Amino acid sequence: MIVLYLIVGAFFGLFAFAAALHLGSSLWLAFGLYTLVGSTTIILLSVARVITNIFMRRGDVLSPADHRVQGDDSDPVNSSNKELTAPIEVPMRILAVDDDPFILEIMPLISAKAGFSELTAVASGGQALELLKSSEISFDCILLDISMPVMDGVELCELVRQMPQYSETPIIMLTAKRDIAVMGDAYRAGATDYVAKPFDIAELSDRLRIAQELILAQRDQVRQTNTEYKLDLAPTYALKLPDKIKVEGIGSLVDFEAFSSYLSQLPAKQVTDIQMFAVVIEAIEAVDMQLSSRFFAPLLQDVAESSAKCFKPDQTVMAYTNNGTLLIAVNSVHPMLAIDIEAKIENAMHANNSKRNADEYIGIAVSVGGPVQLRSAKAERARIAANQLINLADTRVLDKQGRKVAGLFKR
Repeated sequence: MIVLYLIVGAFFGLFAFAAALHLGSSLWLAFGLYTLVGSTTIILLSVARVITNIFMRRGDVLSPADHRVQGDDSDPVNSSNKELTAPIEVPMRILAVDDDPFILEIMPLISAKAGFSELTAVASGGQALELLKSSEISFDCILLDISMPVMDGVELCELVRQMPQYSETPIIMLTAKRDIAVMGDAYRAGATDYVAKPFDIAELSDRLRIAQELILAQRDQVRQTNTEYKLDLAPTYALKLPDKIKVEGIGSLVDFEAFSSYLSQLPAKQVTDIQMFAVVIEAIEAVDMQLSSRFFAPLLQDVAESSAKCFKPDQTVMAYTNNGTLLIAVNSVHPMLAIDIEAKIENAMHANNSKRNADEYIGIAVSVGGPVQLRSAKAERARIAANQLINLADTRVLDKQGRKVAGLFKR
């Protein structure tokens, strides 16, 4: 950090030196200004840092309104009045990875204010991997900066997800990039949540608490309700699938919580570029009763794989809801028709079924609802869009009744 201050001081000193010479000052006067401006800059930076640290320790750090996430014109999370030091039921061990020395210094302070005092900070992806592989103490939550040299946060996230002990660990991405493509890469790599720099202290604290809820739910094998990310879908089906539908090997398919987080974190200026679709298995309750458990999971896999083929993998994020609906968010400005996507999915499933020769799938069809654009406030985007999509998909099912379905299996 001292080296950084010296570099900044030298820069401003040289600027003053050049300006003095340009205005006709003598060389000695210009050199004097170089020394004065450079030294003053270094002193001011040091004093500012000391004052900031003092305020943070006293709990008087910048208010959320002044430390708001950049690039989003919506209101910050309604947490400015929340008590940041609320008691935590279970300690959460956090690993923070960032190449910025200042971030590594303030992160323990922010974490402690939220009630999480067990935080370890490292400066690179390589150090993080060594620690994750060799440490006798496992970490419950991981904070990753995206923009790091040698190994960026997205690459590191992918490697962490390959470790069996961290396949379900909440991973929160920290970055100054509010770009829809970067966000998509992060969530496809396995990120659970996303926080933009400069930090909204209260928002980051809320994200840590959300991560803790997920950890407690995993430990208890019970999915906890999260008011911000729960879609609260209309009860379309009586079927109740497992809370976490595991479908492996599809990069664009993420957990439901991560999908909801992705939609809520999209930058306001780019959110209109997202088109959403819903894929429903027609008469899914009957299908569930018809198929044995060993065939129902592959069916979900097949629907997801066939749907993924309809879109570019680097532009798509999708997830299953608890009632077996596949929600798809596509980053594309080109209009897409649900009926065309439906035909492509069914043709792909038909091809897969022929290869498997699985008689259990005969008569199964899908319907696609959409497209729907995200126009609501970020906290409501996922819920409103999902309900609209499910209604459109159900309407499509009714519209197809009594008519031959294009593409898929024999009726």
